[in-house]
Amino acid sequence: MAAVLAGGIIVIWLALSGGRALLNAGGIQLHWPADLLAPLLLAALETLLFLLTVPDAPVLEEARRWPVAGALVALAWVINGAVAGRVWMRGRRAA
Repeated sequence: MAAVLAGGIIVIWLALSGGRALLNAGGIQLHWPADLLAPLLLAALETLLFLLTVPDAPVLEEARRWPVAGALVALAWVINGAVAGRVWMRGRRAA
């Protein structure tokens, strides 16, 4: 169970940092509303990913599959929401 949770957290952080790195490498800078919404849309995509894959994972006991999927969904929204909150606070201070 710990391996699945750790793997899910790694997926969340890699998606966030990888997405930002690709945008920076391409010289793309998002405007403020898109910069704010990007982590939230990523959380929605990760929610879909976790809900479709974790309940079918053979490495977890049947009774733990949905609670682990729910924990990963919650972590995705908390982590990505914190990133969106930082963007919002930065935009608020700049205004």
